[in-house]
Amino acid sequence: MISIRDTVAYILSIAGCTSPFRISRMLVLANWKMLKEKGTIALRFKVDGFQAGFAVPEIEEIKRRIKDGSERCIKINEQKKCFEYVCEEKVELPREVSDVIQKVFDEIRSLDDISLNRIVVRDPHYPELLKRGGFHEG
Repeated sequence: MISIRDTVAYILSIAGCTSPFRISRMLVLANWKMLKEKGTIALRFKVDGFQAGFAVPEIEEIKRRIKDGSERCIKINEQKKCFEYVCEEKVELPREVSDVIQKVFDEIRSLDDISLNRIVVRDPHYPELLKRGGFHEG
């Protein structure tokens, strides 16, 4: 199973400065797309939320590691309120996962945060995601 940290780093490497809010929506959409296309999820992570929105605790863990200095490649841009990938080394994910993330990014890149959130919370799979508290098995 691929780590959330590496997936977040990959998202930042293709998308640039991205808020944790948008990252969390991309993670959910990528898993749903993988489930539809491949019959399995790419990532395991928790989701804490309610009908109107959610958070991914693993992203908060990344933020904590940034602040304590143990994360060297992902930094917080306080002015833009986003994460940035600052290392030279390329982030590698399995091709089927990176392809799905790229597709999701291409589909949502022009959406504002409200529209992006609506796509997720209005999806028929969303109530089950909340009930289960995230993606726990493939």
